Amino acid sequence: MPDEDLSRFAYEVSQLMPDILRQFLRRQTKEIAQGNITLPQILILDILKDRISMRMGELAEYLAVSMAATTGIVDKLVRNGFVIRTGSPRDRRIVNINITPKGKRAVEKYNQARQKAIIEMFGGLTALERSQYLEILSKLRRHIKESRV
Repeated sequence: MPDEDLSRFAYEVSQLMPDILRQFLRRQTKEIAQGNITLPQILILDILKDRISMRMGELAEYLAVSMAATTGIVDKLVRNGFVIRTGSPRDRRIVNINITPKGKRAVEKYNQARQKAIIEMFGGLTALERSQYLEILSKLRRHIKESRV
């Protein structure tokens, strides 16, 4: 059982995070609304932006969602010209997803909006506070990656 301090911390974070995330997403969704693209679609484009291609199965596993859910999101991305599907010449069951230049432009625009939202939200903190926050987030990410099963 977690100690009382950790339990109190968990309670306070669970009270603060929904408001913070809602404000963060609200600031970013202005860009998304203009581009007719959803957050799950942006997430996929962000994953693909630095890769040559990715297999559908890998993408579903990376997102921790079913192949059916991934296929639905990718179908919309294909229809809108953000990604293309390519088959493997060696195995017809393998489907690769490749981002298009239009998809790269969309994710770049979204990432610029995300950076702008971060500047707006964190502008009220001192440089030291921002540095400490970044250090904590980095440590948290390492902890999460190390404890994955």
